[in-house]
Amino acid sequence: MQIISLTEIQFKNYSRIHSRRNYFQSVEFANFQKNRGYQVLYIGLLDDSDNVIAASLILGKTILGKYLYGYVPGGYLINYDDVQTFKKFSELLKKYLYKLNYVYIIVNSLITIKEYDKKGNIISNHNKYIELFETSEYVKSKQKELNVCAKLNLIKKDSVYNNFSRFVKRNIKDAKFKGIKIIKGSVNDVEKFYYFIKKKDKHNINYYKGLFNNLNTENNKFEIYFAYMDTNEYLKNCHIALNKEKAKNEKLRQKLLKNNNDNNIVYKMQSDKLIDKYDNELSKAIQLNTQYKDGTIVATVGIIKTNNTINFIVDGYDSNLKFIKSSYLIKWEIIKEYLKLGYTNFNLGYLPDYQDKFKGLYLSRIGFNCNIYIEPGQYNLIVNNMIYKFISIADKDKYN
Repeated sequence: MQIISLTEIQFKNYSRIHSRRNYFQSVEFANFQKNRGYQVLYIGLLDDSDNVIAASLILGKTILGKYLYGYVPGGYLINYDDVQTFKKFSELLKKYLYKLNYVYIIVNSLITIKEYDKKGNIISNHNKYIELFETSEYVKSKQKELNVCAKLNLIKKDSVYNNFSRFVKRNIKDAKFKGIKIIKGSVNDVEKFYYFIKKKDKHNINYYKGLFNNLNTENNKFEIYFAYMDTNEYLKNCHIALNKEKAKNEKLRQKLLKNNNDNNIVYKMQSDKLIDKYDNELSKAIQLNTQYKDGTIVATVGIIKTNNTINFIVDGYDSNLKFIKSSYLIKWEIIKEYLKLGYTNFNLGYLPDYQDKFKGLYLSRIGFNCNIYIEPGQYNLIVNNMIYKFISIADKDKYN
């Protein structure tokens, strides 16, 4: 076995068909990062018959003089269940990168070490992957313990919506009532998109312009969507709902005059509450229609589609209109559309701990009937131990 340098075409052909393919390990993502100042290195592992049996994109940056560190986004494209090949690959990779003046590389693999259902019941346990890294001379980074994300894997497509939580379905229905329409944006809308996410995202606007410019192929593509509120439709829906309930309430009143049993009293009281609710809703609708006669954008979502997976990477909303919970409808409309196109995997993104502070975010993602996936997080492969020790002492918070 030996490590060789791959051309862009060689890596592209290998990465697009590998079972662990992801948008991080792609030529498109490499070109995106190249424009952000990273050096791009494609490497492959040849077996004794000169067949490529593993490959990786490594992004490099200078840290000290001629020395570099590398980053392997998404992890190696390798069979992690083949322990001997993984160990040999890691050993040869260290020697190969040493000659290129690399000090260490950061590996953030998207392999699953544990999977839970939405109720917290364990589905699968692959702690062997942790052992694989630890016995292959990788060092666990303190920068990132574990990656936790919520994913929706859909084999049966006919009962997707029914499996959502009542909380999610209620918010989807409410967004439709408020006149929310989902529209797809383009590169020309990136400034509008950034306006909604800038307060919660660490990246600047050029980052997303770069995603548009580089992730624009059928294999890996960045897209943005907006939730547009049609205030005229919201107002119309309020009038219809209120008038319908008033008519129902009058029938209940007449019925109650004839027979004031407990059931009729309860039904009448429930109807009275609904009238109060729709009255309040109508007041909001009139106010919003006055303020936004031509409608307004209330929220946005950015996704990256790759192979058979839709990755939700960022979302945001107008803080002045946060009571309009449109993100549920955006996600559902995207899921529904891509299900028709044959996509079955939807990664809704990072899943926080179930605490009061993050309870809303946790429930909103799990509510889509997602499973919880635990990934190993960041491991460092030390290539030049002497230089690594030097920079670790100089800046221990950064390199440990």
